[in-house]
Amino acid sequence: MHTARSTGALRADRPATELGEFLLATRLRRGMTQSRLAVRSGVSERTIRDLELGKVERPRKQTLLLLARALHMSPSDHLRLQSGGAVPATASQLPPTAAAPLVGRDRVVTGVVELLTTGGHRWVSLVGVAGVGKSRVAAEVARALHDAVPDPVWWVDPGASPAPLPGTVADLLLGGASPRLAELAALVGDTPAYLVVDDRVPGRVPESGLAELLSRCPRLRLLTTARVPSARPEAHTVALRPLAARGDGPDSPATRLLVSRLRAQGQDRSFPAAELRELCDALDGVPAALIAAASWFPLYPLPRLVEAARRDPFQLTTPAGPATRRVVGDLRAAVTATLDGLRGSDTALLAGLVGPGRSVRDVARERGVPEQVAAAALHRLLQAGLIRPTGVPGEFRALNMVRSLLAPRRVGPPRR
Repeated sequence: MHTARSTGALRADRPATELGEFLLATRLRRGMTQSRLAVRSGVSERTIRDLELGKVERPRKQTLLLLARALHMSPSDHLRLQSGGAVPATASQLPPTAAAPLVGRDRVVTGVVELLTTGGHRWVSLVGVAGVGKSRVAAEVARALHDAVPDPVWWVDPGASPAPLPGTVADLLLGGASPRLAELAALVGDTPAYLVVDDRVPGRVPESGLAELLSRCPRLRLLTTARVPSARPEAHTVALRPLAARGDGPDSPATRLLVSRLRAQGQDRSFPAAELRELCDALDGVPAALIAAASWFPLYPLPRLVEAARRDPFQLTTPAGPATRRVVGDLRAAVTATLDGLRGSDTALLAGLVGPGRSVRDVARERGVPEQVAAAALHRLLQAGLIRPTGVPGEFRALNMVRSLLAPRRVGPPRR
């Protein structure tokens, strides 16, 4: 039999890992010997000894679960054990540090933080067209929450690589064929915490599962990203619009972002403000499109880039270099997928907005529907980021990227 004292002597000869130290400290607090813990948990005494000595590099999850139950660990201590015994800063799993400052989104970040902390909303859904910067804003919100509140903040990115570490919140949501919600709910319990799920892989984490998690964890708050508004009544939608490309002066959020990217890649020459605004407007002020367009500046003069963007924005949204391509992704495919997922009536309405701006009344008259129906459809398209205001109060039109994709769909069958 190994008593607490003899185990301590062994530790002096061979330093334990963080997991081993944490397991040992918890066992001693419970006043258990290794043999007693073995009986109560069903885990062999030798395995317990090896864990405490740091000899087991990859302990089985089931082993840790049995030990946690036998030691009557709290949800937070269980999570700590599953995460390798690190100090509860492991509870906060933050996004990677951003390579560049966020431009033009300060109000949105502040607003979302307030909604989650003092606004009474337990689930905020950040919605917008592909490339509009949902992931970047969500990451900034996660960091702001981490700085503002003492509670843990968990960042989960289904599209991230490498795979999440075993035992982390991300692993419980993403580590298998389906989320292990019951296990995660048991770990979180009534611990106050913030979960940020950046669903860059649409549907990877089912909304029904997230709703169930909220119901089982009364002090959990949730921020998600999506391309279309959630149908869940629990979710409060915040529509993330493209950056403004035109303003009262020469400076606008979209042009500031574009210029910052140009400077970051060594383009120190100045460009005509009017042409920069034209390019930003042609690219709808979508940040990913602006970042991709900046990669083409060393190859083509600005007037030619403006002309190409006006003709087909997707000519510039395929980045010139692999580094930018990893940041931007495939915008054409992502926007196409959003269009394919629209209900038929919304697609038909959207096709009518590829020309000059239309008001709710215009749409209702042209579609032959009540104004309330037209307003609801326009609101859905606006929240999804597929249309934008024209500058004339109450008028909207499709994004240039959307217009480019819809144009081929409007062409009739070839004549015989």
